[in-house]
Amino acid sequence: MKKTIVYYILLLLSLGKITAQTNNTVTLTQDEAEKLLLKNNLSLLAEKLNLDIAEAAIIQAKVWPNPTLTVDEMNLWATDYQKRNGEQLPGLFGDADFGRYRQVAAQIEQLVELAGKRKKRVAIAQVSQEMASAYLEDFLLSLRTEFRETLYHFEYSRLYIELLQKQSNSLETLIKAYRDQFEEGNVSKVDLIRLQATNFDLKNEIIDEQESLNAQQQNLLVMLNLPDNTTLKFTAIFDDTFQYTTTSYALQIETLQDKAIALQPLLKATGLAVNKAENQLAYEKAQRVPDVTFSVGYDRGGNIMQDFIGVGFSLDLPIFDRNKGGIQQATAEISQAEFTHQQATLNVKTKVRESVANLEQVADFFEDIDADYVKDLDTAMEAYNQFFKDQTINMINYLDFMEAYIENMQILYENQQQFFNALEELNYITGMNLQHPKK
Repeated sequence: MKKTIVYYILLLLSLGKITAQTNNTVTLTQDEAEKLLLKNNLSLLAEKLNLDIAEAAIIQAKVWPNPTLTVDEMNLWATDYQKRNGEQLPGLFGDADFGRYRQVAAQIEQLVELAGKRKKRVAIAQVSQEMASAYLEDFLLSLRTEFRETLYHFEYSRLYIELLQKQSNSLETLIKAYRDQFEEGNVSKVDLIRLQATNFDLKNEIIDEQESLNAQQQNLLVMLNLPDNTTLKFTAIFDDTFQYTTTSYALQIETLQDKAIALQPLLKATGLAVNKAENQLAYEKAQRVPDVTFSVGYDRGGNIMQDFIGVGFSLDLPIFDRNKGGIQQATAEISQAEFTHQQATLNVKTKVRESVANLEQVADFFEDIDADYVKDLDTAMEAYNQFFKDQTINMINYLDFMEAYIENMQILYENQQQFFNALEELNYITGMNLQHPKK
């Protein structure tokens, strides 16, 4: 009996744990979600490591080459013939007999780079670090843009599902009433089937939109690095007053283009690519100057002088290779980088103009729309529901208005999403963070 009680207790505890896991609902504002994004996003954490990699490249570029130690001409043993005919040497390590017939030579070499090659490599690595920083800025902008656009799509799907579900619930009430009327012989079966078919279409649309909502939620969970069983909810995403205007943004094309040229990370990167190519050319020109290797050598028993110590140097003679190909390649890369930067600048300027036009076009849609208009739509839909129940309007008029109501509300939701998406595209291309004021 005790075992049975313990079993049921454990079962209840496990069920409670499962319920807690499957009902992990997180409600966030947009600001809270974006802070979580910057803290948790795994792709962002990985991208930040590129700065450490670039810093390590600078450290490595500053390092001098290691000296080279060479030990050779060492004999590990001596034959009797060599002992009879060879020259005896002083003993090693204070022992009069040890090492009397041991020969060895040693040399230390140090490469010294001339024409400032090491400094030029450091300069290239420093520009690469600046480019890594610019790419990180672009990644942050892209991540923020992708996250917000996904969030707006998520909110659109949620509102549209609520709209369809509300109308489906109303239809189910009407279908139940019509079924009772049909059984009493007051309405035709055709009318009942027409209502059921309309509700069937709504439910099918809900399923399709729910699949889209699920996909958006999974994308958000991955970006926020939250458990896969989390249910997300967001508050105050769209503006329920529908006051979408551009008057507060001061959308002056030339001013925004100047800001984009100064702030856009990818444009910074293409400009830095020109600097990197110029530094590469300076390094390639320095390669024409040969490096010098200095050496200090010691020779025991292999020279006419005992325990000989000598110094020397070596260098390549720049007769055949003057690095003409490397210089020519670096020169071409400068021109290539300049053309790329010019094209990127033009793309940014034209994209700013396009983004402003798109934003203003969507904002114009809301000029004559406000919260009262939406309330009037809802009120009219409720009135049509009652009129249809009272049989003061026919089914065709009712279904036509319901279809128009759903289409109008869907258009409102879509245009809200498009407004925010257009704002984010402008933010991305200018490197700014314009936001619709929260009501």
